[in-house]
Amino acid sequence: MPIRFSPESQDVLRRAHVEASASSLLWPRSEHLLLALAADPTAAAALAAMGAEPGRVVQQTRDYLASPTHGAARSGGAWGRRVWRWLFPPVPRDVATIQRRAALQVLVSGRSDITPLDLLVALFRGADQRRPVPRALDLGEDPYRRVSAIIEHPMTSLRQSGVTTAALLRYVAHGERAVAPVVGPEPAPGALVEVHLLNDDYTSMEFVVAALRDEFGLGALPAAELALQVHREGVGTLGTFRYGEVGPAVRRVEDRAARLGFPLKVLVLEVDEG
Repeated sequence: MPIRFSPESQDVLRRAHVEASASSLLWPRSEHLLLALAADPTAAAALAAMGAEPGRVVQQTRDYLASPTHGAARSGGAWGRRVWRWLFPPVPRDVATIQRRAALQVLVSGRSDITPLDLLVALFRGADQRRPVPRALDLGEDPYRRVSAIIEHPMTSLRQSGVTTAALLRYVAHGERAVAPVVGPEPAPGALVEVHLLNDDYTSMEFVVAALRDEFGLGALPAAELALQVHREGVGTLGTFRYGEVGPAVRRVEDRAARLGFPLKVLVLEVDEG
């Protein structure tokens, strides 16, 4: 099955090139891709679902691009910077890596189109490996006076605000927003409940099998068979239990998945014994 960019993701990449041109660059960087994604309706909705304001993300990104950290305030003037960057363009490794990561995820998921959400997820996953950007100095109008200012990379700012890859994946995979909706009371310890595992395109089968073995006591073969059922059918039923017996295990599995960046969802449904 050929992998291709959807029309929406093609628009995102075109906007990223336009933003790069505005920064006197031939090729876009991850910051330009973030600007383009913030203008896409689906990606902007995902950012808003995690508690981020797309407009503020755009402003922070533009502030970073205009800061000495990015090199926009170096000497030489706008024309000199433009000539230098056209003569010696930087190698666009970061955006190319993001595109490859998104394509690989789409291939593993059995899909054909790379969407803006795939690019956003790949961008976040790459930013998880990036160290926080140190403070930068903003030069004032007086060349002998320097005004200190904290200008951080926009992805660093998002992480510090609580926006995580795990939260993004749970939204993409299950529609869960960063702020959980109000739910009903937790089942009583003696309540009879059914436990189901929901499929997603990001949690590895190895993790599911290990979680089923470690937390629910399944053998290697039953755990593998259930993981395959979840993958093929979209949901797999673990069984019927008393909530007091299975509730702690469900919480441990989801916490363990979140620490590793997996959006695994375990659904617990109370059964009417009448």
